[in-house]
Amino acid sequence: MAFVGKLAYLALFPGLLFIYMAGLAARGLLGGMSGVVTGGSPRGPALGLPGVLRLLTAECIPTGGSLSAVIWLAPPVMLFALSWVSCMLFGVVGGDLALLFSLLLLSSAAVILICFSSENPRVRQNGRSEAAALLGWAIPLALVIAGASLRTGEASVAGLIDWQVRNGGLLWSMEGGGALAVAGTAMMLAAALLCALLLMRLRPLGRGMFSEAPAGIAQDITGPPLALLRIAETASLAVAPLLLTALFLAGPASNWYEVAFWILKVLGLLLLLGIVDLVSARARSDRLLPWSLGVGGGLALAGLVLVWLGVS
Repeated sequence: MAFVGKLAYLALFPGLLFIYMAGLAARGLLGGMSGVVTGGSPRGPALGLPGVLRLLTAECIPTGGSLSAVIWLAPPVMLFALSWVSCMLFGVVGGDLALLFSLLLLSSAAVILICFSSENPRVRQNGRSEAAALLGWAIPLALVIAGASLRTGEASVAGLIDWQVRNGGLLWSMEGGGALAVAGTAMMLAAALLCALLLMRLRPLGRGMFSEAPAGIAQDITGPPLALLRIAETASLAVAPLLLTALFLAGPASNWYEVAFWILKVLGLLLLLGIVDLVSARARSDRLLPWSLGVGGGLALAGLVLVWLGVS
């Protein structure tokens, strides 16, 4: 029964339903910021519940070839992986940091599979940029997670959060390495913010969460698979700030005032990422790897070295 109960949590709260609704709220906040600043309306394709429900009941037009199987498999895999990540961040299901990282990799790999399986050459050409984006966030984030684990001595998500509950957020606590480790943690947070931009598809590194790029990954998908892809894309807007809060800002808690403070921290990260997206409206994203691996990877590696020096 415990296993069945965990599956129910995974599917409902804080799993699929939660990350979708949280993603809608995040999208509304970010789109509203854009509307206020630019004087226009929120950007992007319709990702709301009515539109998704219409897609779920619509016909899925066959595309032929290998994509026929991929479009039914990849979006649910994406959504399931992100749901599992959210449940791990809330302690509903157990898991270590390596599993969390692997699930994020699985979610992004599903997008790459959609691109390379397409018979449309304009869609297939997005495969390289999606693969570059995966490398761009995966390598720095792996270093960030390694640094957080090294500093706290914890390998599990729950253990990392509990360590911060006892000693303070990783960003400001002097435990586990002193000032040198805190400086390294600040550098790792900067790298993690760049990773979040990629995971959330926000500018200057993102590939179009809020704008429908010509021949994007959804061009060959219709009906329920498209609905699930839209849900997964929306969920990524919530998963990234939740992950950063858990890694650096002590994560969720049980007391109501601590929960309220946690919500403020998540909103603060969303606002910060939204501001970066707005000020990067004219930035070019064709140099994704130099920025993500060069800057993000460099910051993450330097932060990891400082943390190692601090704890050794």
